[in-house]
Amino acid sequence: MISVEEALGILLSNLPERKVEKISFQLAPGRILAENLVATCDIPPFHRSAVDGFAILASDVENAPVELKLAGESRAGGGIPGKLNPGEAIAIMTGAPVPEGADSVQMIEQCRLSSDGRTVSILAPVKVRENIAPRGSEAGVGKVVLDSGHRLGPAEIAVMATFGFTEVSVYKKPTVAILATGDELVEFDQTPRLDQIRNSNAYCLASQLRYMDIEADYLGVAKDDKRELRLRMLSGLERDVLIITGGVSMGEYDLVQDVFHELGLEILFSKVAIKPGKPTVFARRGEKLVFGLPGNPISALVTFECFVRPVLGRLCGMKSPELPRMKGELQADMKQSPGRTAFMPAWVFWEEDGWKVEPLLWKSSADIISFTHANATFIFPKHRDFLSRGESVELMLLPDFFVRQR
Repeated sequence: MISVEEALGILLSNLPERKVEKISFQLAPGRILAENLVATCDIPPFHRSAVDGFAILASDVENAPVELKLAGESRAGGGIPGKLNPGEAIAIMTGAPVPEGADSVQMIEQCRLSSDGRTVSILAPVKVRENIAPRGSEAGVGKVVLDSGHRLGPAEIAVMATFGFTEVSVYKKPTVAILATGDELVEFDQTPRLDQIRNSNAYCLASQLRYMDIEADYLGVAKDDKRELRLRMLSGLERDVLIITGGVSMGEYDLVQDVFHELGLEILFSKVAIKPGKPTVFARRGEKLVFGLPGNPISALVTFECFVRPVLGRLCGMKSPELPRMKGELQADMKQSPGRTAFMPAWVFWEEDGWKVEPLLWKSSADIISFTHANATFIFPKHRDFLSRGESVELMLLPDFFVRQR
């Protein structure tokens, strides 16, 4: 049995090469950029006024108030204005080009236009370059404006539109399949016998993938039969990543690892010192990755976040796809049997002096109902058997932490 840290090390050392594709920039939100994008022009492309007011020479208004001749107008989209001469002012709007000869702009609040519109009084002096955004001050031609590995959002889409990038290279999302196993499972829309339960894990895993903006193919429920498992797994291996839930423990009918061997998969680990989720399996065949997650619902949910998310996120191009972690103050004494790193359900909230961690009661790793009240897990170190109220503990925030309400 290996530690959580050792398991993560094995996972990250067995990642296949990431794939790249070109897509329309309009479809890029949420994707990870796979190239550096450089400015194709200066932004702003001219000396730009930052305010509504009058373009002037700063030396003309050192002894303000002074009256200057009004020599024209510069507005956004109205063309490049004529040259400004000493003793003149040109009315200018926010975002408009500063005329040649002007070295500053006085805001309109410090100006008074004459009744006949021929002159303007500048009521206060200005500094050279005041209220002017110089050409190229935001980005010069050839400057990298978005780095490879950058996650693309609304602001990045605006940048791409600014520089005319109609298509961009992004990391391709891996294709994923989910397979549930077990004679005891029926689908959610079927009525189970007394010895059966409805399949929930596959749908939980699919929703966890959806939080990562990944859609999975669902391969259904495979019975505890090697031939059926083999056929379903072969279908799953047509994708980049196959996630199997159930059938990975040591029982007589836990057949998943046997079929892995038959299909020529290399099993890289099969037991992890994690609670819940000890019988987690990771295997590969060439570039294909396979996760065998436990059948208990909380075990499947937790091991997905600890092991599957870091792999899929990196294949999507993310640098640090793990769920955020932080520290909080434990609000109750807690016990556990040492030997495995435990991820315990908790409600985390903020008070004046920091984050507070309220442990939640749960009956077993099958008790998914209790887990619906959690917005995080707190991590119980494997070498400890007791944590006291008031101790600082490490937290792993669940994907919906910032929207979940109590």
